[in-house]
Amino acid sequence: MSSPPPDDPIAALNQVLSEVIDLVQDVKQAHRKVPETHALHALLDQLFADLRSWARLLLERDEALGVSPLGDISSVAGRRPTNLWPGAASDDEVRGIVGEHLDRLAQHVVAALAEQVDEGSRAALVHVERELVARRKALSDL
Repeated sequence: MSSPPPDDPIAALNQVLSEVIDLVQDVKQAHRKVPETHALHALLDQLFADLRSWARLLLERDEALGVSPLGDISSVAGRRPTNLWPGAASDDEVRGIVGEHLDRLAQHVVAALAEQVDEGSRAALVHVERELVARRKALSDL
């Protein structure tokens, strides 16, 4: 999905939703690469739960604004993810790529916050941003 036009708060909100959907697929791949006994596996479990929660929150905002986001963006089922790790991957490699994708999501959240005039949408994005910062820190601390 390309960047939304300036001053389009709903498009900016949906750009974040699109990034969250992409990240769901990336985290699913990462989860399969990391052994269950590693601390990173548990963090990926938590991140996956957070991503699902963030997607629901953003979808609810769209519904409250009278918008159907999946009319403009593909659902998880409609996307073909890139194979991030064609072979084996170390925990460091997984952390690096997931971290980059979290950073990209954070950039979209900041940009979307700057566009919002609706307080409910701002609150939802602030919530996502706060949890995103915490997950990024936890990933870096492993």
